[in-house]
Amino acid sequence: MKKGMSLRERVGVVFTAVVLMIIAIFITMNLLFWNLYYMRTSRRTMLDTYTEIAEIVEHGSKSNEEMMALIATVKARDNITFALQEASEWEFMVITRETLSAYERNFLMDRLQANFLDNAPGENKKILERSDNYVLQDVVLRDSGSRYLECYGYMNDAQGEARKFILSMPMDHTMADMRISSLFFAYGSIVIFFIGFLIISLLTYRVTEPIYQLTSISKKMSQLDFSARYTGNSHDEIGILGNNMNEMASQLERTILQLKMANEELQKDLQEKEHVDEMRKDFISNVSHELKTPIALIQGYAEGLKDFGREDPDSMDYYCDVIADEADKMNRLVRKLTKLNQLEFGSDAPEPAPFDVMDMIRNIEAGSTKMKESHQASVRILGPEHCMVLADEYQIEEVFNNYYSNAFNHLEEPNEITVSFDDLGTNVRISVMNTGQNIPEEELERIWIKFYKVDKARTRAYGGSGIGLSIVKAIMDAHHQEYGVYNVPGGVVFWFELAKLPEKPEEEAAMPEENDIMNGEILGEI
Repeated sequence: MKKGMSLRERVGVVFTAVVLMIIAIFITMNLLFWNLYYMRTSRRTMLDTYTEIAEIVEHGSKSNEEMMALIATVKARDNITFALQEASEWEFMVITRETLSAYERNFLMDRLQANFLDNAPGENKKILERSDNYVLQDVVLRDSGSRYLECYGYMNDAQGEARKFILSMPMDHTMADMRISSLFFAYGSIVIFFIGFLIISLLTYRVTEPIYQLTSISKKMSQLDFSARYTGNSHDEIGILGNNMNEMASQLERTILQLKMANEELQKDLQEKEHVDEMRKDFISNVSHELKTPIALIQGYAEGLKDFGREDPDSMDYYCDVIADEADKMNRLVRKLTKLNQLEFGSDAPEPAPFDVMDMIRNIEAGSTKMKESHQASVRILGPEHCMVLADEYQIEEVFNNYYSNAFNHLEEPNEITVSFDDLGTNVRISVMNTGQNIPEEELERIWIKFYKVDKARTRAYGGSGIGLSIVKAIMDAHHQEYGVYNVPGGVVFWFELAKLPEKPEEEAAMPEENDIMNGEILGEI
């Protein structure tokens, strides 16, 4: 069985065929179209010269000297001789007579008479173009056999008189042939070069590109990258191989994607399970820890009350007070857990309404006399007399109470608490600063976690459960407002923001509300 040609041989054969085809086209063009190209160029040159001279003669736009210079330029450039006859004689005008040699004058006069008087029978003439003013012809002289391209006829001068003229170009002049032929071959060579280069480049790309694609695809597939695809549209063996590789890559890509998705879902499920288990363990551990001490105290003092209470009334009262106090701590912890659970699950959503936040702050401060006395604390409120905000007043009161009581619980010398107010435009910021130790920077983001305590010994001393700041976080998240904490020299600042109620125009604010009028009428009646 005869083996097929290799890819290299196929490319070589194609390239050789292309080069031979280009050479054949070039030779054919040279043999068939050179003479036509030469004749068309000469005819165009002759007619352009005629048009240029006729316009100058008719309008008299140039002097005799300029006209003779133009005729000399045409003669030197295109080898065209020109003669213009006097009006009434077979004699040339001065502008042409002085630009011609004696031989040229005699030759052109003979040709002018031969054309107009038709006194040269037997000449081989071929009329190329005829109009009212000129005749363009290809003529072979009978005596010499020389070939000329002639244009003769009439030109109107500036006075409107018709004058005979003749333009003559030798067609077999060696130098003219060489110049035109050289230009033609130069242009033809450039055209053939670019055509051949383009064809060879396209064929090379067409032959080798599929192989490069398949090589790149196979390399990516070996690295488990199945995104690349073969884009060729050939129907040979390479095209079939490329389509098969595309199908294989698609199948592998779908299979691996399914495996990845299943693995990601499994990882998410495992992580979620671990997170839930960790939260459950932390919650049980924290609640157990918080309830362990009061339960132990209640149990111990209840047994003491049972054993010694009847004999000592004072001890009985003390034991009962301890039991009641620890039960109250447990009750407060359960209420806070219930409150936090409601906030986190959205069952206690805020109900925003306008209220004066500065009145709320001053009322809370006024009711903290015992706390100020017990801590020997001084409290300053820096803010306006009134500020209307839009929020859930009861929840914001709980936020401020948590910050305010927290400030007392961590207060140190010089025992100062400052409540400050900042107007942020659309929002207001309420800050509570207390003098005392700074919170470690690495702990600032963790204090909002349930049951987290920075100083557990100190928190236990004032009965803190580590839930208050978690409730603050839940309330502020439900209000979609910012909150935070930062250290300052000699103290800590807790802050939160609220949406400020837009101020009403003075006229609208001055008008009594319908409800106020009704309330006033009812109160008046009462």
